[in-house]
Parts: sequence; structure tokens; C-alpha cells
Amino acid sequence: MPSSFTHRLSHLVTDVIKPKNPHQAANNRPPIRKRHWFLGTSLVLAGCWITHTTTATIKPLANTASPVDETIAHTPLLLTFAPEVAAKPDQPIDLSIPPTSSSALNSDSNQHDTAALSLPMEAPSSASKRKVNPPPQPIEIFTTRKHKIKRGESLGIIFRKQNLGYSLPHKLTQHDVAKQLTSIAAGKSLEFAFDAEDKLRRITYPTSYLTKLVVDIKDDEITDAKVVDLPYTTHRQVASAEITSSLFEAGLEAGLGHNIIMEMVRIFGWDVDFVQDIRSGDSFHVIYQDHQLDGKKLADGEILAAEFNTQGRTYRAIRYQDNEGNVNYYTPEGDSMLGTFLRSPVKFSRISSRFGKRRHPISKKWKAHKGVDYAASRGTPIRATADGKVIHAGNKGGYGKTVVLRHAGRFTTLYAHMNGYAKGIKSGARVKQGQTIGYVGSTGYSTGPHLHYEFRVDGVHQNSLTYKTPKASSVPADAIDDFQLLASTLGQELDSVQSEYMLAQAKQATEHAPDSDTL
Repeated sequence: MPSSFTHRLSHLVTDVIKPKNPHQAANNRPPIRKRHWFLGTSLVLAGCWITHTTTATIKPLANTASPVDETIAHTPLLLTFAPEVAAKPDQPIDLSIPPTSSSALNSDSNQHDTAALSLPMEAPSSASKRKVNPPPQPIEIFTTRKHKIKRGESLGIIFRKQNLGYSLPHKLTQHDVAKQLTSIAAGKSLEFAFDAEDKLRRITYPTSYLTKLVVDIKDDEITDAKVVDLPYTTHRQVASAEITSSLFEAGLEAGLGHNIIMEMVRIFGWDVDFVQDIRSGDSFHVIYQDHQLDGKKLADGEILAAEFNTQGRTYRAIRYQDNEGNVNYYTPEGDSMLGTFLRSPVKFSRISSRFGKRRHPISKKWKAHKGVDYAASRGTPIRATADGKVIHAGNKGGYGKTVVLRHAGRFTTLYAHMNGYAKGIKSGARVKQGQTIGYVGSTGYSTGPHLHYEFRVDGVHQNSLTYKTPKASSVPADAIDDFQLLASTLGQELDSVQSEYMLAQAKQATEHAPDSDTL
């Protein structure tokens, strides 16, 4: 049987590969894709022959043979070729093997009920389908020059000093993004990049600690301008301190930046009067972020959580951002830390005259003092104590230069004796809580630089130091679970910061304590 199978196989391969008429061989040679397919077919047939031979060799070793075994060993292999295979070499080869079920044993041997075995074949790769990578673009090498901006220098002056012409500065001022170069600040540096032909190709200017403006130029035309982030990294930091003289000094000694200290004042400013309430022995603990570049601090980040202890009372604040992107500080219970009104319109100033009856410093007569006076140096910024609308900005008799704000509901506030107004402060302007609206002065009936601040409810003067205004909104109800999880985590971190600080303080006290043996 193997010899019979080999004979049939050799005839089949010969008929497929070699033309019957040798004289037509040159003209009828199959194309290369067919020859690949024929070669694959030959390999498959050879494998079938090996399998057939192995089956015939192993069969006599079996102790018993079933009719099915006999059929498998003596059944011819039927190959079915699809006519379109030659045209589509990607199509699978269909190898059909007669069934070996018991029903097939009784069927007519001329019937060919077959089971198909499909073997996929890959189409030969074509050189035309190969992807050819474009040649690499040449790398431009720039040389740079830096110019440190001096007081009074404009963009035009700097361009003239750098021999960069006169036309480009005007184009920069007209560009939507590049026009930021019209607000360059003294002390910062402009960086100019030049190509191999010494033509200006790029201007770089630091717009903040964390961003820079990049303007690309070619042939004195702006091709691109954008503000990009510096590749900084954000790090979490902690700090603790006990106040001995002032919050500001304690914060600096603890390694806090100016912005973090002022943010603490803003966060706790409704509950703590940092002018009147601070005592020696008060303390704070804070978890905050800073931004670094190459291991060096660039700028302060956000306060994540903080605790302030004063006169036996403890206040905690948790930073939370809701689903709409609104950021606020809340107590661990979810109440807002920020009141509707700030306690003080001037940071770090002292109260020189309180609300109530007093002897007027100019008229020398006793009369009601319907506001609170804050002594501060001339030019100290004055803050709006709440969101509102400017209803007056100008001179107002004995008040001198004055701003009056109307707030939501029944409240108005007055700021008098100003030295001047902040940019944009005029009747009808909208202001935000904490926004600078003017500067401390001594205009009107005044004996020296200070701010006279009045707080009115339904037109009636009230003591701003004692009046209980409503707090801002609490954490939204649909976010309270998320907030409480965050508050719990940050609260535990604050506990750890406080414990570590107390241990460090105790260790330091032990190290500096006198040795009992020397007493």
C-alpha cells in the first residue's frame, strides 16, 4: 500500500509542476507565486505520505485491529484544489480526508463524503508593499544669548541693543500669544536662539515659576507661539512650628515659603485674628506641596491640610476639589473654613481704634466711632472682605479717598482714607474676596496712615469684629462620602506630623536639659 500511495503521489506532483508537452515548458512555466504554492502543496503531500507510511508500519504492532483502524490505514487521501487558489495564493489549501465513521464503512467506495482540513498559506511578500522610512531630518543647532531685563527697558529697546531690527517687536505685540512679551518684568531674562546663519529663530521668556513663553521665528515672521510648562516635579512636604513672636517668623524658620504662610492666614483668617489672637506658644502643622526642577525648589504649591492651635482651641482645614473643579477648604466635618467676610481687610496690622464711643482725635469730642481703624504703613494693600460690587470709588468728604462695596444680601462695607485705588477699581466693577482694592493712606480727616473700615447690615453700622456673618457653603451632599474619606486620610497624616514634631521637641528638650549629676 505505501508503494501504491507513493506512485499516485509522484504522478500528481509531476502533473502539477511539469507540463505534459516539454516544448511548451518555456512558455507555460508557472509564475513564481504559483511555484511557491506548488512547493507548499508538495510539502503537505510529503507530510501526508510520511504519516501514511508510519501508520502502515505501526499497524502490525497492534494486538487487535478494528474495522475503523483498517479503514484509516487503507483509505486513499483525497486533495481538493479550489480553482481560484492559483489566482489567490492567500487562500487555504483544502485537504479532504474520507470519514472514518462506522457508517462510512458501509457506504459505496465511489462516494467521497469528505472532512475538510484547511491549512492557511501566506502570500509571498512583495517588494512594492515594503514600508520605506523617510530619511531623518537634519537637527538644527542653535546658539543662545540671554539678556537680563533692566528697569525701564521695553521690548523695542532690547531688540535695538541686541541688533535684532525694528519690525519684529511690532509683530510680537500684535500676536495673540506672543504679545505677552509686552509685559516683561525687570530682573527676568529673555533668551534669544540663533541658527547657523546667525538668524533669530526663537525667543523664550519665563511667564511664571512653572511656565515659559516660547516664540518660534523664521525670516522675521512668527511661526508659532505657546506657553509651555517647565518639566517640574511636585513633592509633598510637611512643617510644624511653635510661635514665639509672629506667625511669619515661625513659618520662615520652619522652611515655609511666603505664599504658604499667607495662604494659612487666608484659610484660618475667619476663625483666627492673626493680629489680636496670636499668643506665644501657639503652634501649627501643615501638609503642603512644592514644585521642583532638577532638585531645586521653583515655587510653592497648594496646602493640602493644616492645623492651627491657639489659646487652647484647635482648627483643622482640609483642601477638597469637587466634581466641577471648585476648590475650597473645609473642616473635617465638611463645613467651609471661609466665612462670607474676612475678619480683617488688612493683613498683619494692628487695631488702633475699635468700634464704639471714643474721643475724636481731631475734634477732641466724644462721639460714636462707627468702624474699626487698622494702623498700617502707607501703601499696604487693602483687601475686599467679601465678593461684591463697587458702588463708590472716589473722594467722600472726611473719609478722603473711599471705596464702598455692596455684597450679596444685606451687607455693605466701606474702606476710607486710602492713598490710592487698585487697577480696575471703579463704580460698577466686580471684586472677589481677598482682592486688592486700594492702598492704605491718610487722606481726608486723618492723623496718620491707617484704614477706617465700616461694616453695615441693612444700612446700620455693626461691629465687624463681633458680628456673626454666615459661613460659605459646605461640601455638596453628593460628595460628602468622598470628602470624608479624604479628610480621614489627611487627618491621620496630620496626627503623625504632630506626633513626630512633639517627639522631636521632647528629644531636643532632653538634650539641652542640665545633667542631674552636675546639680
